[in-house]
Amino acid sequence: MSQVFQKKRFLNVKEVADLLSIAEKTVRKYVWLKTIPYTKIGGHVRFDQEKILAWIEEREVQTLDEIRYGNLNRRGK
Repeated sequence: MSQVFQKKRFLNVKEVADLLSIAEKTVRKYVWLKTIPYTKIGGHVRFDQEKILAWIEEREVQTLDEIRYGNLNRRGK
């Protein structure tokens, strides 16, 4: 397979719910509110695994010490 295009891994609602340790109903609510990145394929909701992992990282909250003093080892900052 070419380095330009690599096969993406798509997750279904149950897999995302398991990954996030939340209810499937909550994942569906996030889709309805358009707060989680998703794609519709053949009428089915699917989630690009890379985008979900990035979405999780974007929501990480810094500790007070990280805010005050910074952390050069954290996510390349």
